[in-house]
Amino acid sequence: MEETPNRRPEKIYEYNIKCPICSSGITVSVFKYTVPYYGDILIFSGSCPNCNYVYRDVDQLGGVGPRRVIYRVEQPEDVNALVIKSSYARVEIPELGLIAEPGIASQGYITTVEGLIIEFINALTSLCDYDVVSTANCQELLQKLEKARNGELKYTIIIYDYTGVSDVVSNKAMREKLEVEEKN
Repeated sequence: MEETPNRRPEKIYEYNIKCPICSSGITVSVFKYTVPYYGDILIFSGSCPNCNYVYRDVDQLGGVGPRRVIYRVEQPEDVNALVIKSSYARVEIPELGLIAEPGIASQGYITTVEGLIIEFINALTSLCDYDVVSTANCQELLQKLEKARNGELKYTIIIYDYTGVSDVVSNKAMREKLEVEEKN
């Protein structure tokens, strides 16, 4: 009988960083985890005891090089695919005009396609609350995102990652090598 691999993350290290919000100390725990059909990853996790800021990131052990991952959502069950996004990745959903650029405070995470859409919903809701986007546009896009969340409309997720960590764990995902331009 084949032995089932341990599916629990293995804590391998801890270190301290300064909270980017309030400058208190955050203890970051590093875990090794094996994702089925993907391989070994490192998960970084910590939270500030003072302001509740959450630090999270993900990295792959043994990268595959710069790549673009393309995943098409065509039916409701497609939103259940696992998404691994590095803190350096750019995420686009062209049909909805959405782009999430990596920035200084960008974090990596592991979620599902539905969870990725929820991230966009939360970001858009914040922009709407601060009147960065018009009320009519907010409502229209939030309605589309709810349909996308439930797999009720067809759309494409494109992840650009020069570290090669990001992926959509699905047989439907297409992976293409990204060429890196050298600057003279």
